[in-house]
This record gives sequence, C-alpha cells and structure tokens, in this order.
Amino acid sequence: MKIIYIISTGRSGSTILDILLGNGEDVLSCGELNRYVIREGSPTYWRHKPNSPTRVFWENIKAKLEAKFPDGLELKKINEIVSRYEYHSDFLKSSSNKDKFDVYSDFISKLNATIFENIEQKIIVDSSKYPARALKLAEILACDIDFIYLQRDPRGVVNSFSKQGLTQSSKSWLTANIYYLSVNLLCKFAVYKLRKKHKVIKINYESIVGQPVAALEFIQQELQINLEPVIEKIKTDDFLTVGPLFEGNRMRMTDKVKLKQHVTNYPNTVKNILTKIINCLV
Repeated sequence: MKIIYIISTGRSGSTILDILLGNGEDVLSCGELNRYVIREGSPTYWRHKPNSPTRVFWENIKAKLEAKFPDGLELKKINEIVSRYEYHSDFLKSSSNKDKFDVYSDFISKLNATIFENIEQKIIVDSSKYPARALKLAEILACDIDFIYLQRDPRGVVNSFSKQGLTQSSKSWLTANIYYLSVNLLCKFAVYKLRKKHKVIKINYESIVGQPVAALEFIQQELQINLEPVIEKIKTDDFLTVGPLFEGNRMRMTDKVKLKQHVTNYPNTVKNILTKIINCLV
C-alpha cells in the first residue's frame, strides 16, 4: 500500500495532477480527503446524484468506517480536532494534548485503512494540499507515503484567485499574494521535514500542462509507479477517467476530461511584475 500526497497552495493544479496520476496503473484518485470530516463523509456535488459511482463509493466507505467505531462516529466533533492539526492557522500548534491527538490519529488511520480495504488498487492519491496534514500523515501512518510538492507560477495563482464562481473563494490581488507567499513557506518547511524520512519530489504546474509526457515520466521514475497508461492517453489525446474524487475543483464533477496542453505566458503588467518580486523567496 502506498499514498501519494500532493502538497501545494490552492489554485495550483492539484486536481488535474490527481486525475493524471489516477489514470496510472494500480492508482486511485481520492481527491481532497481533508474535506471528509467537514462534509460528514458525503462529497458535496455527488450527494445529489444517488446512483453516481462516486456517491456509491463514498457511501460504502462511510458505512464501513462507521462499523469501526462501536460508540458512533461523530464527524462534527472530529472536525474540530482535525482543524487543530491541519489548518494553516494552526500549523505551529503542538500535539501535546494526547487525548485529542489520539482521537485524530485513530480517525486518520481508520479512514485510510478503510479505503485500502475496499479498493483493488494499491496506491491512492490524496490531493488535500495542506502541509500540516502532510506532516501528520507521515507521523501517524505506517504505510509508504510519497509526497509531490506542486508549485505554480505565482502570477498564475494570483490571477486565478481573481476569478469569481470557482470552488475556492476569490481573493484580492494583495490577499492572494500574501496567501501564496505564506502557504508556500509552510510547504517548504514541511518538505524540509519530510525529506528526512520520505521521498519528496517537486514539480511545476506549468510543466504538467506544457510538457505533460516529460512531467509524468519524471514522476514515474522518481516514485517508481507505472504511469504508462496515462502517458499513452496524453500522446493520443484521449480522455482521462475521473476517479471518485471526494473534493477538488470542477473537474471532479464529470466522468472524463481531456488535458489541454498549452504554454503559459503572463504579460509584463505592473501587478504581474510586483507579484514575482513579492514571491521571490518561493
């Protein structure tokens, strides 16, 4: 069993990377599993589609998970504990409260075990992004965990946050820059810690959409997973299957997607130049 965890900021392309990896051999896309407790085990979009494979999949996982808690699974209470250990604002909080950490650890262990027990694949992708969650998974889980640090040009992230009506709420130009800088610094700290015991690779969103075959071959070689099926799909401009992503961007709401290959260019506007300067550290 192996988990591939994607560390990144919002609007950095974690969902499309999750889907790409999920089209590899023996790999299942699970999306943003950190949202499991806040959504009470039911993926938002698919809960309105009773017979959809994604809803059926997660209903089965929830039923099997609840069976492991004889006294009942109170996801609302667990959500309060999860936020303590995973959210960016609580990144530096310690795990000194043993009782709460034991509850958190028990839930994380049982959720991941339940998923593996009910799938044929040996690898799952968790694209939760949060660096604090990455550190906690590495601390709690006994299975093999590899990490991908996904970065995107800050101009792309900031411009994306200016768009309305997307899954993650929009931000002003200044707020988006502060967000990108601060979260990436947390990501870099997490990567530094994780590399002491785990495989961590770095890849850019621009490489994924601009040179996807080369990017996937790099991931395949570094993480020792078989991505030949998805590489072939990219070469033949075939559709990618969208797995049962629990949460993610709008691409999770369909059965299949195509990767739109393109070279990303950003005009030399004042805001774009200032964005690069502000984020020069990352």
